[in-house]
Amino acid sequence: MRIAVCDDEKYFRNAICEAITSFYKSLDVICTAFESGRALISAFEKGQRFDAVFLDIEMPEPDGMETAKRLHEFSADLPVIFLTSHTELAMDGYEVGAFRFLQKPVITAKLTQALKDIRQLTADNKNLCIRSDGEEYYISPDSIIYAEADNNTVRFITSEKEYKMRLKMTEAMTMLEGVSDHFCRVHRSVIVNLSHIVSRNEKEVKLDSGVILPVSKSYVDEMKKRLVEYIRLNAR
Repeated sequence: MRIAVCDDEKYFRNAICEAITSFYKSLDVICTAFESGRALISAFEKGQRFDAVFLDIEMPEPDGMETAKRLHEFSADLPVIFLTSHTELAMDGYEVGAFRFLQKPVITAKLTQALKDIRQLTADNKNLCIRSDGEEYYISPDSIIYAEADNNTVRFITSEKEYKMRLKMTEAMTMLEGVSDHFCRVHRSVIVNLSHIVSRNEKEVKLDSGVILPVSKSYVDEMKKRLVEYIRLNAR
């Protein structure tokens, strides 16, 4: 994933870039800083593209609003997250396709939520590549009900088929997190798609497929928190 941060104040653009790098903790995410709208537009003119842009509104010409208009000429669906200390500018931002607004100084929790939303937005167009029995399968992450450790492999269970791949559970979790925010580890050997949970208690979860899976004590608190967040965001 490629993310651009454009702010004429060095402190803010560095802080946002550091927070993005910390959130993703991945070499697959590249955060590029720009000190002006002109420099960012120039990068697009030279062929650079980004999956999302954090853009300060109040910059010398071209300001954030004008810069966003220009960027959308190159990439109409580009998510633009505006940074501003004046929330009254928000309405103007929606006219140029703002994805989100973050008020300066940026609150960590709101930045984290914006990054999660961006990751989910970009993941909506991604399929998971699973190498099983010498073949590569490209499947939607939403179709995965749960994943379970099986000796030196991980079984990915969907409603139609089961896929086995040789990897560790930590690697499977990283792979799933790369395409969706809906996966949660509930046991050292089990990862569940939160969208398939219909009930739970301190020791197990029941899925809409009828399968009942164990929940270990070390993962129960994180599962509760993630499930509450999922329900809140998806109004389930």
